[in-house]
Amino acid sequence: MKFTLATRGSALALWQANEAKRLLLARFPAADVQLLIVHSAGDKDKQTELARFGLTGIFTAEVDHAVVTGAAQAGVHSLKDMTTTLEAGLALGGVLARGPAEDALLSRDGTKLASLPPGSRVATGSARRTAMLRRARPDLEVVAIRGNVDTRVAKLLRGDVDALVLARAGLERLGLGAKIAETLGPPEFLPAVGQGIVGLTCRASDERTARILAAITDREAWAEAQAERALLKGLRGGCNAPVGSRARAVENGISIRADVLSTDGSRSVVGERSGPIEKAGSIGEELAADLVSRGAAALIEAARAG
Repeated sequence: MKFTLATRGSALALWQANEAKRLLLARFPAADVQLLIVHSAGDKDKQTELARFGLTGIFTAEVDHAVVTGAAQAGVHSLKDMTTTLEAGLALGGVLARGPAEDALLSRDGTKLASLPPGSRVATGSARRTAMLRRARPDLEVVAIRGNVDTRVAKLLRGDVDALVLARAGLERLGLGAKIAETLGPPEFLPAVGQGIVGLTCRASDERTARILAAITDREAWAEAQAERALLKGLRGGCNAPVGSRARAVENGISIRADVLSTDGSRSVVGERSGPIEKAGSIGEELAADLVSRGAAALIEAARAG
Protein backbone atom coordinates (compact mmCIF):
# COMPACT_ATOMS: atom_id res chain seq x y z
CA MET A 1 0.00 0.00 0.00
CA LYS A 2 1.47 3.34 -1.08
CA PHE A 3 0.31 6.23 1.07
CA THR A 4 1.44 9.83 0.52
CA LEU A 5 1.18 12.53 3.20
CA ALA A 6 1.29 16.16 2.06
CA THR A 7 3.00 18.54 4.48
CA ARG A 8 4.69 21.90 4.76
CA GLY A 9 8.46 21.83 5.01
CA SER A 10 9.07 23.58 8.34
CA ALA A 11 10.75 21.65 11.13
CA LEU A 12 7.52 21.46 13.12
CA ALA A 13 5.44 20.43 10.10
CA LEU A 14 7.93 17.67 9.33
CA TRP A 15 7.81 16.48 12.95
CA GLN A 16 4.02 16.22 12.64
CA ALA A 17 4.17 14.42 9.30
CA ASN A 18 6.79 11.98 10.53
CA GLU A 19 4.72 11.27 13.63
CA ALA A 20 1.74 10.48 11.41
CA LYS A 21 4.02 8.29 9.28
CA ARG A 22 5.29 6.47 12.38
CA LEU A 23 1.76 5.70 13.54
CA LEU A 24 0.69 4.55 10.08
CA LEU A 25 3.65 2.17 9.84
CA ALA A 26 2.96 0.84 13.33
CA ARG A 27 -0.61 0.07 12.31
CA PHE A 28 0.17 -0.96 8.71
CA PRO A 29 3.75 -2.32 8.66
CA ALA A 30 3.71 -3.21 4.96
CA ALA A 31 2.70 0.31 3.86
CA ASP A 32 4.98 2.51 1.77
CA VAL A 33 4.42 5.89 3.43
CA GLN A 34 5.95 8.89 1.66
CA LEU A 35 6.02 12.63 2.42
CA LEU A 36 5.19 15.26 -0.20
CA ILE A 37 6.50 18.69 0.84
CA VAL A 38 4.60 21.75 -0.39
CA HIS A 39 5.02 25.46 0.30
CA SER A 40 2.11 27.51 1.66
CA ALA A 41 1.24 31.17 1.15
CA GLY A 42 2.18 31.76 4.77
CA ASP A 43 5.61 30.26 4.15
CA LYS A 44 6.17 32.38 1.03
CA ASP A 45 5.03 35.69 2.58
CA LYS A 46 6.93 36.14 5.83
CA GLN A 47 6.20 39.86 6.24
CA THR A 48 2.42 40.34 6.35
CA GLU A 49 0.89 40.10 9.82
CA LEU A 50 -1.11 36.87 10.17
CA ALA A 51 -4.33 38.68 11.06
CA ARG A 52 -4.20 40.50 7.70
CA PHE A 53 -4.53 37.27 5.74
CA GLY A 54 -8.14 36.83 6.87
CA LEU A 55 -9.81 33.42 6.76
CA THR A 56 -7.97 31.88 3.81
CA GLY A 57 -6.13 29.06 5.56
CA ILE A 58 -2.73 30.43 4.56
CA PHE A 59 -0.81 27.52 6.09
CA THR A 60 -3.15 24.80 4.81
CA ALA A 61 -4.46 25.58 1.32
CA GLU A 62 -1.56 24.23 -0.73
CA VAL A 63 -1.29 21.08 1.38
CA ASP A 64 -5.00 20.41 0.93
CA HIS A 65 -4.78 21.18 -2.79
CA ALA A 66 -2.35 18.28 -3.09
CA VAL A 67 -4.97 16.07 -1.43
CA VAL A 68 -7.91 17.26 -3.54
CA THR A 69 -5.95 16.75 -6.78
CA GLY A 70 -4.84 13.25 -5.76
CA ALA A 71 -1.14 14.03 -5.41
CA ALA A 72 -1.42 12.84 -1.80
CA GLN A 73 -3.90 10.67 0.09
CA ALA A 74 -3.86 12.86 3.21
CA GLY A 75 -2.68 16.25 4.42
CA VAL A 76 -0.99 16.89 7.76
CA HIS A 77 -1.69 20.13 9.62
CA SER A 78 -1.50 21.90 12.92
CA LEU A 79 -5.23 21.78 13.61
CA LYS A 80 -5.19 25.34 14.95
CA ASP A 81 -4.26 26.57 11.45
CA MET A 82 -7.25 24.90 9.79
CA THR A 83 -10.38 26.85 8.88
CA THR A 84 -13.60 25.43 10.31
CA THR A 85 -15.14 25.17 6.84
CA LEU A 86 -12.88 23.08 4.63
CA GLU A 87 -12.45 23.27 0.87
CA ALA A 88 -15.18 21.53 -1.12
CA GLY A 89 -14.48 17.83 -1.43
CA LEU A 90 -12.26 17.74 1.64
CA ALA A 91 -12.86 16.28 5.12
CA LEU A 92 -11.10 16.12 8.45
CA GLY A 93 -10.28 12.42 8.44
CA GLY A 94 -8.48 12.06 11.76
CA VAL A 95 -6.36 13.59 14.50
CA LEU A 96 -3.36 12.44 16.49
CA ALA A 97 -3.20 12.42 20.29
CA ARG A 98 -3.11 15.93 21.68
CA GLY A 99 0.13 17.36 22.99
CA PRO A 100 0.30 20.17 25.56
CA ALA A 101 -2.40 22.69 24.63
CA GLU A 102 -1.07 25.70 26.53
CA ASP A 103 0.87 28.74 25.37
CA ALA A 104 4.44 29.25 26.58
CA LEU A 105 6.47 32.37 27.36
CA LEU A 106 10.13 32.56 26.39
CA SER A 107 12.39 35.34 27.64
CA ARG A 108 16.13 35.88 27.36
CA ASP A 109 16.83 35.50 31.07
CA GLY A 110 13.90 33.31 32.11
CA THR A 111 11.79 36.18 33.44
CA LYS A 112 8.11 35.31 33.87
CA LEU A 113 5.26 37.40 32.52
CA ALA A 114 4.39 39.09 35.82
CA SER A 115 8.03 40.13 36.31
CA LEU A 116 8.74 41.64 32.90
CA PRO A 117 9.54 45.36 33.28
CA PRO A 118 6.88 47.80 32.07
CA GLY A 119 7.38 48.59 28.40
CA SER A 120 8.97 45.25 27.60
CA ARG A 121 8.43 44.13 24.01
CA VAL A 122 6.56 40.80 23.87
CA ALA A 123 6.15 39.24 20.43
CA THR A 124 3.38 37.04 19.03
CA GLY A 125 1.76 36.39 15.67
CA SER A 126 -1.67 35.72 17.18
CA ALA A 127 -4.59 38.11 17.72
CA ARG A 128 -5.78 35.87 20.57
CA ARG A 129 -2.44 35.95 22.38
CA THR A 130 -2.17 39.70 21.79
CA ALA A 131 -5.54 40.32 23.46
CA MET A 132 -4.75 38.02 26.38
CA LEU A 133 -1.33 39.60 26.91
CA ARG A 134 -2.86 43.09 26.87
CA ARG A 135 -5.44 41.98 29.43
CA ALA A 136 -2.81 40.47 31.71
CA ARG A 137 -0.19 43.20 31.30
CA PRO A 138 -1.51 46.38 29.64
CA ASP A 139 1.82 48.07 30.43
CA LEU A 140 3.73 45.85 27.99
CA GLU A 141 4.28 46.52 24.29
CA VAL A 142 2.90 43.60 22.28
CA VAL A 143 4.50 43.42 18.84
CA ALA A 144 3.84 41.27 15.77
CA ILE A 145 6.31 38.59 14.69
CA ARG A 146 6.48 36.14 11.79
CA GLY A 147 8.67 33.17 10.90
CA ASN A 148 9.12 29.60 12.08
CA VAL A 149 9.99 28.73 15.68
CA ASP A 150 13.77 28.88 15.16
CA THR A 151 13.51 32.29 13.46
CA ARG A 152 11.43 33.71 16.30
CA VAL A 153 13.76 32.36 18.98
CA ALA A 154 16.73 33.84 17.12
CA LYS A 155 15.04 37.28 17.16
CA LEU A 156 14.59 36.94 20.92
CA LEU A 157 18.21 35.95 21.52
CA ARG A 158 19.62 38.85 19.50
CA GLY A 159 17.50 41.33 21.44
CA ASP A 160 14.85 42.32 18.89
CA VAL A 161 12.22 41.57 21.54
CA ASP A 162 12.24 40.86 25.29
CA ALA A 163 9.92 37.85 25.24
CA LEU A 164 7.96 35.56 22.93
CA VAL A 165 4.71 33.66 23.29
CA LEU A 166 4.48 30.42 21.30
CA ALA A 167 2.60 27.13 21.50
CA ARG A 168 4.10 24.87 24.14
CA ALA A 169 3.46 21.78 22.02
CA GLY A 170 5.55 23.06 19.13
CA LEU A 171 8.46 23.95 21.39
CA GLU A 172 8.46 20.59 23.11
CA ARG A 173 8.11 18.68 19.84
CA LEU A 174 11.20 20.49 18.53
CA GLY A 175 13.21 19.77 21.68
CA LEU A 176 13.04 23.39 22.89
CA GLY A 177 11.05 22.82 26.06
CA ALA A 178 13.98 23.82 28.24
CA LYS A 179 13.76 27.36 26.85
CA ILE A 180 10.26 27.89 28.28
CA ALA A 181 10.26 30.47 31.07
CA GLU A 182 6.61 29.97 31.96
CA THR A 183 3.57 28.02 30.81
CA LEU A 184 0.59 30.33 30.23
CA GLY A 185 -2.58 28.39 30.90
CA PRO A 186 -6.19 28.71 32.05
CA PRO A 187 -8.05 30.63 33.19
CA GLU A 188 -6.16 33.73 31.99
CA PHE A 189 -4.77 32.12 28.83
CA LEU A 190 -6.97 29.70 26.91
CA PRO A 191 -5.31 28.17 23.83
CA ALA A 192 -6.34 28.46 20.21
CA VAL A 193 -8.96 26.05 18.92
CA GLY A 194 -7.18 22.76 18.21
CA GLN A 195 -3.84 23.87 19.64
CA GLY A 196 -1.56 20.89 20.26
CA ILE A 197 -3.54 18.63 17.89
CA VAL A 198 -2.27 17.33 14.55
CA GLY A 199 -5.12 17.22 12.01
CA LEU A 200 -5.29 14.86 9.01
CA THR A 201 -7.35 15.77 5.95
CA CYS A 202 -8.49 13.53 3.10
CA ARG A 203 -10.89 13.64 0.17
CA ALA A 204 -14.45 13.40 1.42
CA SER A 205 -15.20 10.66 -1.11
CA ASP A 206 -12.11 8.59 -0.24
CA GLU A 207 -13.56 6.00 2.13
CA ARG A 208 -10.42 3.84 2.07
CA THR A 209 -8.20 6.69 3.28
CA ALA A 210 -10.80 7.69 5.86
CA ARG A 211 -10.66 4.17 7.32
CA ILE A 212 -6.86 4.27 7.41
CA LEU A 213 -6.82 7.63 9.20
CA ALA A 214 -9.49 6.46 11.63
CA ALA A 215 -7.18 3.62 12.64
CA ILE A 216 -4.60 6.09 14.01
CA THR A 217 -7.05 8.67 15.38
CA ASP A 218 -7.06 9.42 19.11
CA ARG A 219 -10.62 9.27 20.52
CA GLU A 220 -10.25 12.01 23.13
CA ALA A 221 -8.42 14.41 20.80
CA TRP A 222 -11.09 13.82 18.15
CA ALA A 223 -13.88 14.75 20.56
CA GLU A 224 -11.99 17.83 21.77
CA ALA A 225 -11.38 18.89 18.18
CA GLN A 226 -15.06 18.47 17.30
CA ALA A 227 -16.20 20.56 20.28
CA GLU A 228 -13.69 23.36 19.76
CA ARG A 229 -14.14 23.58 15.99
CA ALA A 230 -17.94 23.61 16.35
CA LEU A 231 -17.58 26.44 18.85
CA LEU A 232 -15.41 28.51 16.51
CA LYS A 233 -17.69 27.85 13.55
CA GLY A 234 -20.70 28.92 15.60
CA LEU A 235 -18.90 32.12 16.54
CA ARG A 236 -18.00 32.67 12.86
CA GLY A 237 -14.45 33.27 13.95
CA GLY A 238 -11.37 32.47 11.88
CA CYS A 239 -8.26 30.65 12.99
CA ASN A 240 -6.74 34.00 14.01
CA ALA A 241 -9.77 35.46 15.84
CA PRO A 242 -9.35 36.60 19.49
CA VAL A 243 -10.95 33.38 20.74
CA GLY A 244 -9.48 30.96 23.25
CA SER A 245 -11.00 27.56 23.93
CA ARG A 246 -10.13 24.35 25.74
CA ALA A 247 -12.18 21.17 25.61
CA ARG A 248 -11.29 18.23 27.85
CA ALA A 249 -12.53 14.72 27.10
CA VAL A 250 -12.31 12.19 29.92
CA GLU A 251 -13.78 8.72 29.40
CA ASN A 252 -17.38 9.32 28.28
CA GLY A 253 -17.69 13.00 29.14
CA ILE A 254 -16.44 16.26 27.70
CA SER A 255 -16.31 19.85 28.96
CA ILE A 256 -15.40 23.00 27.07
CA ARG A 257 -14.53 26.52 28.19
CA ALA A 258 -14.20 29.52 25.88
CA ASP A 259 -13.05 33.13 26.15
CA VAL A 260 -13.78 35.74 23.45
CA LEU A 261 -11.88 39.02 23.83
CA SER A 262 -11.71 42.53 22.43
CA THR A 263 -8.41 43.30 20.71
CA ASP A 264 -7.19 45.41 23.63
CA GLY A 265 -8.15 42.76 26.18
CA SER A 266 -10.39 45.12 28.12
CA ARG A 267 -13.59 43.17 27.44
CA SER A 268 -14.33 39.47 27.25
CA VAL A 269 -17.19 37.00 27.19
CA VAL A 270 -16.51 33.68 28.93
CA GLY A 271 -18.58 30.50 29.10
CA GLU A 272 -18.55 26.76 29.75
CA ARG A 273 -20.54 23.69 28.74
CA SER A 274 -20.26 19.96 29.41
CA GLY A 275 -21.99 16.74 28.40
CA PRO A 276 -21.51 13.26 26.91
CA ILE A 277 -18.52 12.77 24.62
CA GLU A 278 -20.64 11.59 21.68
CA LYS A 279 -22.30 15.03 21.60
CA ALA A 280 -19.01 16.97 21.50
CA GLY A 281 -19.93 18.96 18.39
CA SER A 282 -23.37 19.88 19.69
CA ILE A 283 -21.91 21.02 23.00
CA GLY A 284 -19.52 23.33 21.17
CA GLU A 285 -22.41 24.73 19.12
CA GLU A 286 -24.46 25.35 22.27
CA LEU A 287 -21.61 27.21 23.92
CA ALA A 288 -21.13 29.35 20.81
CA ALA A 289 -24.82 30.30 20.81
CA ASP A 290 -24.61 31.27 24.48
CA LEU A 291 -21.52 33.43 23.89
CA VAL A 292 -23.11 35.12 20.87
CA SER A 293 -26.19 35.95 22.93
CA ARG A 294 -23.90 37.73 25.38
CA GLY A 295 -21.98 39.85 22.86
CA ALA A 296 -19.15 37.62 21.60
CA ALA A 297 -19.96 38.08 17.90
CA ALA A 298 -19.63 41.84 18.23
CA LEU A 299 -16.13 41.47 19.71
CA ILE A 300 -15.07 39.20 16.86
CA GLU A 301 -16.48 41.56 14.21
CA ALA A 302 -14.75 44.52 15.81
CA ALA A 303 -11.46 42.63 15.82
CA ARG A 304 -11.90 41.68 12.15
CA ALA A 305 -12.71 45.27 11.20
CA GLY A 306 -9.70 46.57 13.08
